[in-house]
This record gives sequence, structure tokens and C-alpha cells, in this order.
Amino acid sequence: MIEFRVLGPLQVVTGGRALPLGGLKQRGVLALLLLDRNRVVPRDRLIDALWGERPPASAANSVQVYVSKLRRLLDDESGGAGLVTEAPGYSLHVPAGVLDAEEFEQLLGEGKAALAAGSCADAETILASALAIWRGPALADLAGEAYAQSEAARLEGLRLEALESRFQAMLSIGRQTEAVAELRALVGLHPLDERLRAQLMRALYRSGRQADALETYRALRRLLDEELGLEPGRELRELEQAILRQDESLGAAVAASVPAAEPRPREIAPGIPRGPRAIEDERRPVTILFADIVGSTALGERLEPDEAKMLVGECVTIMSRAVDEYGGTVQAFQGDGICAYFGVPTAHADDPERAARTALRILEVVRGYARDIEAAWGISGFAVRVGVNTGPAAVGLVGTNDPQAVALGDATNVAARLQAAAEPGTILVGQATARALAHRFVVESVGELSVKGRGEPVAASRLVRAKERERREPTAPSVGRDAELEQLHAGVEDLAAGRGRVILLVGRPGIGKTRLLRELSSLAGDRVMWLEGECHSYGGFPCWPFAEILLGWLGAEIGEPEIALRTKARAGLGTLFGDELDDVLVGLAGLLRLRLDTGVTPGAAGIVPAYVRWLEALASNRPLMVAIEDVQWADAPTRELAEAVLDLTDRAPVALVLTEEPITGSEGAALRTRARADYGHRTTELSLGPVSDPAADQLLTGLAGDTIDRSERIRLIGEAEGNPLYLEELARAYLEGALEPRGRTWTMTVGSRDLLPPTLENLLVARIDRQADGPRRLAQIAAAIGPTFPVPVLERVAGESVDEALRALLRAEIVREVSRYPAFECAFTHGLLRDAALSTLTAARKRSLYASIAEAFEVLYAGSLDEHLERLAHYHAQAGNLPRALEYAERARSGVASEA
Repeated sequence: MIEFRVLGPLQVVTGGRALPLGGLKQRGVLALLLLDRNRVVPRDRLIDALWGERPPASAANSVQVYVSKLRRLLDDESGGAGLVTEAPGYSLHVPAGVLDAEEFEQLLGEGKAALAAGSCADAETILASALAIWRGPALADLAGEAYAQSEAARLEGLRLEALESRFQAMLSIGRQTEAVAELRALVGLHPLDERLRAQLMRALYRSGRQADALETYRALRRLLDEELGLEPGRELRELEQAILRQDESLGAAVAASVPAAEPRPREIAPGIPRGPRAIEDERRPVTILFADIVGSTALGERLEPDEAKMLVGECVTIMSRAVDEYGGTVQAFQGDGICAYFGVPTAHADDPERAARTALRILEVVRGYARDIEAAWGISGFAVRVGVNTGPAAVGLVGTNDPQAVALGDATNVAARLQAAAEPGTILVGQATARALAHRFVVESVGELSVKGRGEPVAASRLVRAKERERREPTAPSVGRDAELEQLHAGVEDLAAGRGRVILLVGRPGIGKTRLLRELSSLAGDRVMWLEGECHSYGGFPCWPFAEILLGWLGAEIGEPEIALRTKARAGLGTLFGDELDDVLVGLAGLLRLRLDTGVTPGAAGIVPAYVRWLEALASNRPLMVAIEDVQWADAPTRELAEAVLDLTDRAPVALVLTEEPITGSEGAALRTRARADYGHRTTELSLGPVSDPAADQLLTGLAGDTIDRSERIRLIGEAEGNPLYLEELARAYLEGALEPRGRTWTMTVGSRDLLPPTLENLLVARIDRQADGPRRLAQIAAAIGPTFPVPVLERVAGESVDEALRALLRAEIVREVSRYPAFECAFTHGLLRDAALSTLTAARKRSLYASIAEAFEVLYAGSLDEHLERLAHYHAQAGNLPRALEYAERARSGVASEA
């Protein structure tokens, strides 16, 4: 079928192929006939529109030639569209459903009606589908032509109306963080639009970011004053006052984190601190992304300056939106490109993965943008090149009037050089990033590159693509889990006999949940159908892990052409449901955000019953295991669907298997509570603790054979404290020569300047970063005091009561109580957590803290200093006060000598 497209550059498409429409005048004739479709357009009107008041003598003949060429083009493709001569001009017959603008307006009407009826989730889905039809500014290739401007302006107005209605729906269903990301991009394009500013302010406020909401208002006030000498309108001024007094009419402020062809960002990753995080001078693990447009010079040569600016600006905005999708922060707009950080101000264990998915998303959207530019203006070579690198960076604020967060250091410099070295349309990543991505992405080494400003060459790799739905296979076997494996085996036998089960694998990162999940999959074997999905910390569209499972079963991928996905869905589900296919397909299409060819618009309401019906149909043939990893990152719709699967275990041979890191208040915690409370008779919960030293020794043998001698093995096992992943990463660092002894433990080699292997640093700093600013700062102070720390010293150094912040650290199991008598003393639950907290402190901050700690000990323990001499010598030495350090060290030696 032929399609006419005006929501972007003018296109006529058939079978996914854009037809050649000729030059500007011929495209103009088609546009004018489309704008007055199914009506006669006089030839004189076409001449006036194309040539103005002084047309050439040949104008009438030229119009006739253009019409003749367009008629042949359309007749060849048929599809019901026809261009006919009808006095006094021409008429273009356009059947219903083949013009994208008509489809958009129909969906806009449906979305607004759903919103008015209070069906906000359905409204958001419909409006998102409407907006997805747009490919760029309406009639972008004819933007300079007077005849196109009125209709383009009308359509752009409807687009803004759709956006505003969708944002209203998003706020109503609690997706304010996602709304913030998109609203920021729109405000950048329409800086003086007060309606968009108002929605951005509301979204920020409801995300718990009151200060940012007020700054958005102040920025507009400055802009209006500088450019027009005006004040914001009354509605916006009243909104500012309502935010200042935290008016209840604005709705509750909700915690939010800034975590698509791929999953969209979820509203909030549980456990992430509320509100904006203060930026302090720190040393942090950061992944930096640089993206730069190639080919913008050709646009400047062929187009008017304002047109070129608009196109490049919109492309940069699209790239920025990709950064927002995965929870990054755009630090700077640099001409034709951007610089973005992942890990500032809050670290995530998967920051390198977030940056990689952002880079691939940028390539995808820019390729589409480039195709539109070439189709509209015949300009080729428009592309983007991206560089990504991971490493420690000095993070802080720079500037006076409008301070900006920056991450400075070698990691940032290398990221910029990798971007400059990348070929157009490709992504280069540094060595640390490539290693972090290897298990989820296809990366190809390109060898070592010489980069400007660096003495040593840089090892670089090309990021090719994600490994879609590839299992996270552990690199080491499960050890020390015999009791757990027996329980898993019993669960499989129950399921094989037709009894539904619920299996919960709970534990801290690295403790072995994924290893046991793989063991469970092996135990299940061919007797059970295994379906697996994963929750991501950077979010996903609602019910993403269940959508991932369905896509895998269909043999489909996110980003496939819609017609291909629709065909696979009909074929695969048709074998299960036959004549009842459409009843199930509508609900499952809502999950996949798939438009159907039945004329029915999928909604959110039918997803759960349709999905459960699908699983029940599968289980009628063979027992079924549905495994969801990392449910601590689940969103509310995922939890609701998982609860429906819990119910299914009571009436079908279905097992629901969940892995979870315990995070108080998360949807995963709520799901686990529900399973234990209502399905305890079917539930097996395995809370995984540290493995024993003999098991750790067995694991180390599997990783390194006999290459590590006995004394060093004991040190590594002691440092890992029973966590298999920690031991694996420490062993790898040791074998690569990156560890050296540090007293009774280990540190990274002097040349590396790192306290921890990069993978562990990201993982552990992210765990601490989930805390609010108060507990997080307290963890840094405690780390400087030592693995074990007296709470009175902690409180004196902090300069305030630490009760609330310390309780938060205890609840998060970052620290634990050691004793209450004779003095309250706590310790870090794992030595590497202490190292991670310490690793974020700058050298200057460390010196200051050590000096304060020494002073606190001298005051609080003035009558018993001899019990703390070695500690005091250490603190003064770290503070740079060598005379006092030597004094205490000498006293400690004298005391030892006298005892001898």
C-alpha cells in the first residue's frame, strides 16, 4: 500500500521504500495537492504558489509536466491513490488511512478522549503512538515555501498539543522523571513557550526536585527580560508561588532518579536517594561519552542558516534525549555534539552499559535522521561518531554564576580522543569500558591508538551491537551451595510432577544469585520450558522483563519493523489460540506497544489477563519456569503482572523464579513479601550469605589453578570475605599484575592509582550512592576512621547528631553494630565497602578528615591515649602532620619495648 507522509520531509512510501519525488517544484505540486486532497486544485493556484506574482511563460506547461510525472509514479504503485485532471485543475484522490497526518489527528483525538475519561495509562499509550509517527518538523523540506507554512504551523501546533496531553497523562500515572527528560529537550527547542515551562516545573516538583523547578522559572524570567523586556505570565508566576509553598494542589513530590526501540526509562529505581544530589569535590568512577555530528558543514552550504541551525539543533536534542533515557547527564553542548556523564552525581553498577546503550541509540536515531535529510535535500554524509571511556575522575562544580558539574582527568581526555578517532557512524570505547561490556555486547578490538596529549597509546575497541537476550553466564562455577542446590532440585521435581512453585534467590550483589539461577536452569533441563527476563536499573517501558520474555518466545527483537513483529506475533500465538487469537493479541500488543491492523487500539488494561492466559496455554503442554532477574529494579506494573503469575502457580504447573538484592521499599521487596504471605505453601526462599573459606579456595582454584601461592590465596580469600564475585575480580586483578600487598590486605598497584578493580568500584560505590547525602557523607567519614569506628568519634567529626544517618547505613547493611559497651562501636559489613567509600574522597578531603579524626581521638580519649597510639600515628601521617605522627609512633614503640 502507498503511504503519504508530511510529518517530516515530504515522502511517498510503498513497501518500506521512499519513491523519488523530483525537484523542489515537483514536490511542491504534490504537497499542494495533498493539502487539498480529494478536491480540485486550480492550475492557476498551483502557478501562483510555486512562482509568485511573476511566473515564467512556461509555468503552465511546467505544471503539466510535473503532474504527468507524479501521475506515472502514483499509477505504477497503485494503492487507490490517483491523480486526475479535472477542470479547472487537478485532484489527488487519497484514501482514508494512507496519510500520516490523518492517522496522527485520529490518534490525538482518541488520546485526548481517554485522558478526559480518566484513562490516563491508555491515553499515554495512544498519544505516544501518535507522536511516534512524526519524523521531524512537518514538511521540513518545504519549510521555506510560503504555501507550506500555514499547514506546517497547524500541524506543529497539534504536535505540541499532543505532547502536552501526553505529559499530563504521564504525570497522572507517576512517570514524571521520564516526562522531565522529554520536557527538557522540548524547552530547549521552544525556550519561550510558557506552557512547556509550566509542565516541566510541575514534573520537576513532583520528582522531588523543587530547587530545579524554581530554577526553570528563574531561567525563563531572565530570558524574557533580556530578549523582550517582559515578565512571565500570571499563570507561571502563580505556579512559582505554589511550588514555593509546596501547595497540595501540585500533587505529592515523589522520589525520582534520572535513570525506546529499547526500554524507556522507568519512573524511579527503588532505593535511589530522593531529590537532586549535591555535587561535592570527589574522586569517582565515571563513564564519559562524547558524540559529535559529522556532515553539518554540508548542511550549512546548502541550506539557509536558520534551517541548518534548526536541523542540527534538533539532532543534538535527539542525542540528549538518548542520554536521558539511560540515566546519564548531559554536561555540555559542544557545537555540533554533546558530552555526557554516567556516574555523576550518582554511580550505578551498570554505568558502562548505560553509556553503551546510549551510544547505540544515538547511532540509531541519527541514521534515521540522516535518511530523512538525504531524501529531502539530497545531502549525504550526515552521521555521528561516538567515544566512550570509563575510569576515575575528579568530580566537582566549576564556574561562578551558573556552576556546572564536571568530571576531569585522563578518563575524560581519552573519551574525547576516542570520539575524534572514530569513523563516522561508529563507536570507539576504551579498554576498561570494553571489559565491562564484554558479557553483554559485541566489541571488536581495533588495537592501540596514538592520541593527542598522551604519551602512551590507548587500547580501543569498536562497539558493534548488544548481544540480544544473551544469558549472563557466570565465569566461575557455583561452590559451597550444596544445601541450596538440594532445595532447587526438590523444586524442579515438584514442578515436573505438576505442582506450581515460587523460588526466591535473595542476596547482595556478587553473592551468587545468577550462578544459582544457571544451576537451576540446568537442573530443569528439557523437562521444563525455561523463560527468562531481566529488570534493568535504568528502567524500561512498563513490564519490560515480561515483554522481553514474550519477544524471545516469538523470536523477535526490539526495533524490528512493526509489520515483522506483528506477523511473528500472529504466527506464534496463532498456533496456541487458533480462532481466539485476537482476544489475546490485543492485550499482548499493548505490552509490546504494537499497533494492530484490526483497527483496535491496544491499551494497558488487558495486558495482565492476556499474558497469564498465554502462560497458561504454554503450561498446558509442558511445565513452565518463568525467571525474572534483579526484581529490586522492577516497576509497579511489573510487580502487578508478577503477582498475577504468583496466582497462576496455584492452578498450573508454573514456577516463578525471582532473584533480588534486598532494598527496602522496592517493588521487589513488596513482591517477595506477597509471595511469603499468600503463597508460602509454594515458596522456597534462599537467602544467600558468604561462602566458606574452603569453598572460596575451591573457587579460586577453578579461576587460577595453582598459579597463586598459599599465602597470597589466604590474603585474597580474606579480602573477599566470602563473596564469589569479589574474589573473582580480585583474583583477575592479581593475575594481571594490578594488585600488590597492603599490610594484611591488598591494594591496586601504584601505577593504577585505584583502590579497587574497576568492576568492584562501580558496584560498591553504586551501593553507597543509593543512600541520601547525609548517610553517604557519614560513610565516607567512617571509612576514614577505619574498618571499625567508635560512634562518638564519628559524631564529633561530623559535627552533628548522626543517629538518623547511621540508622540508614545500618538498615542498608553497609555498616553493622559491633558493641554498645563500653562505647558504641560499628564496623563496615565488608572491607571492600569501606574501600569504596574511601575511594571517592579527594586527597585534600582525606587530609582534612584525618586531621579532624586525630583531633577527635585526642579530645574524647585524652585519659587513655596510650590505647590508641598506633591509630593516632596513622591519622596524623595521613593528614600530613609528620612530627605528631612520629611522636605517637615513638610512644607506641616505647610502650611495646617496655612490655617486652
